[in-house]
Amino acid sequence: MSALGAALPAAFARGLRGLRDLRGGPRGQGRTEHLRERLRLPAALRAPLGYDAVGVDAGLGPRVGRGLPRTGCVFADAERWWWIVPAQADAGLVWPEPAHYATDALVPVGAPGAGPCLTHWPEDDVPYTHPVMLYIVVCNALGVRPDWSTDPVGAFDAPGHRAGRPPQVTGTYL
Repeated sequence: MSALGAALPAAFARGLRGLRDLRGGPRGQGRTEHLRERLRLPAALRAPLGYDAVGVDAGLGPRVGRGLPRTGCVFADAERWWWIVPAQADAGLVWPEPAHYATDALVPVGAPGAGPCLTHWPEDDVPYTHPVMLYIVVCNALGVRPDWSTDPVGAFDAPGHRAGRPPQVTGTYL
């Protein structure tokens, strides 16, 4: 065995001793503040657009829920309420603190398997809450003015568009 071949197992073993687990601390310390799990939609609900989640403090959850004309799936725990929105629904929106936008619906949990539970199943089996309506209601509940981005990242990066610029429109449209 070459010197390099003999050194690799020892280097690998040294590296394993310093591994950090998903909770953000050395193994065995039980730190959980960085553990995240994906909110799982029930199998009966389809999410063809993918999904993200928007969370607010649990004390604010009922007020936001009452202000929405239609609500998709809602997950909740003692700390936060989470609404399911289509993936990339944050484009052009600046969510106010303490609201939290969770890409891929990866939300903080206290321990593995101890994440938020589904508390609302939509009547029409569409899992999404309209993100702009949710944004307006959250801003209203927090007493802040909505902040619309004038240059949403990637909004005009579709094929045929020059990056960062809207498409040229010609002709008459009714």
